Amino acid sequence: MRFSRFLLPLLALIFLAAASKPKLTIRFHTEVNPNSGSSFAVSAPVPGASTPLSLSKVADITESDVAAIFPFPANDGSMGCALKLDTHGRIALDSLSQEYHGALLVGFVNGRAVTAMLIDRRISDGVITIMRGLTPADIALMKKAYPTLGEKKTTQAAPAKSAPVNNDTPVIVVPPPLPESLPRGD
Repeated sequence: MRFSRFLLPLLALIFLAAASKPKLTIRFHTEVNPNSGSSFAVSAPVPGASTPLSLSKVADITESDVAAIFPFPANDGSMGCALKLDTHGRIALDSLSQEYHGALLVGFVNGRAVTAMLIDRRISDGVITIMRGLTPADIALMKKAYPTLGEKKTTQAAPAKSAPVNNDTPVIVVPPPLPESLPRGD
């Protein structure tokens, strides 16, 4: 009986915690050999490809590797976003850009394939760009989760407390010293 008394509040807290945060997933998977087997590869539809591609089951870069974003409007009316990666993400991107040279890197946002990029050079700066395909709702979720590059922080600082001013106190103004190069009139 005592167990059920604690179970209900615990379940309520779990559901409240799960419902409070908007869900955002950003995943990048590399193209792999279709003969890798079902434990390593999965067939998935990719934007711009006529047939599904074999992609690695495990994402190489995820939303936990993103440090900041820079959203921008795309030419087709959708949105694009540059993702600045943290140290772990930068190293992962550098490694996969060397290891999978010539393969595709497919980006998924909230489970939807939004981009497929050919890995044609080493990428060591830690920035990966989704050129188009994002919705304003995707960008709004990203802005809630990450800082936006180029925007100033809008934190309101508390005003500094100053000593009360007493208007009866005389004010003495001291002029600055004269420079050495001026004649002194001796």
